[in-house]
Amino acid sequence: MDIPPLSKAAPAAKPAAPDLAARKAGQEFEALMVGQMLESMFAGVETGSAFGGGQGERTWRSFMLQEYGKAIAEAGTLGIGRMVEADVARLYGQTSEGTKG
Repeated sequence: MDIPPLSKAAPAAKPAAPDLAARKAGQEFEALMVGQMLESMFAGVETGSAFGGGQGERTWRSFMLQEYGKAIAEAGTLGIGRMVEADVARLYGQTSEGTKG
């Protein structure tokens, strides 16, 4: 049995869209991070008349804040997602020049 050495083996195929995957990872990370920061900020805020208050507001507030985090990440105003995107692309040997906007 003849097994070729690893150096002669075919390189692994790269993902079809590495830039898109890096962008998605960066945006998802930013959305999660911003959502968590907003939850920490709102932890001490009393439920009030803005959304009706009570148990319903306490129950659904985290969902609302996560959606705020997603919206902020999609806008890209903080730049956290772009930094993560650049690091992911660098780690995987790709450039993210085509995905910056």
